[in-house]
Amino acid sequence: MNNKGFTIIEVLVSLVILSMIAIVSSNILKSSLESEQETSAQLNSIKELSLASTIIRRDLRQIVNARMKDFYGNNLYGTIINQINSDSLIFNSNIKSISNDVSPIKRINYELIDNKLIRKQFFSSNPYSQDDFTEIELIKDIDNLQFSFFHENLWHESWPVSLITSKKIPTLIKIEFSKKNKEYSWIIDPNITYALQN
Repeated sequence: MNNKGFTIIEVLVSLVILSMIAIVSSNILKSSLESEQETSAQLNSIKELSLASTIIRRDLRQIVNARMKDFYGNNLYGTIINQINSDSLIFNSNIKSISNDVSPIKRINYELIDNKLIRKQFFSSNPYSQDDFTEIELIKDIDNLQFSFFHENLWHESWPVSLITSKKIPTLIKIEFSKKNKEYSWIIDPNITYALQN
């Protein structure tokens, strides 16, 4: 008599083999998903840093060496300002406007807020309202933001460093920060050689 069927042992062996294949396949799938997420996060971080670097370099290379006033109309000490131990940088830059009736000179303020590098662009070079700006978040999750300024073969922790330098733009500007335990250092040449007159 010919019995056409599977014995219990054959069924159990088949189930064990199928289970092992399923476990191996799920581990490979999980590993490839984790790898894809990590790669995607790294690419997003690279894009974020590249865009931020481009914007900052553009702003600093179009810097305008012009007197600035505070929100009450008083003259500020310097045409580019970063006080010691401060994580903000203030200056005027030449930003193209859609309309020719509007001055292209705008106040720019970079500052660290809640571990994010924020760029504020005011609607004029000497705004009267502290709330008159547009804001973009350039870099997230950063620590230890520090600006340094190169002048006469020395790096300075703040700008201006004297009455003379209050009318000048530093030769180089260095921006240092850390993001996810990696250290970054950008050195930018403002590419402006003249000093403010008067």
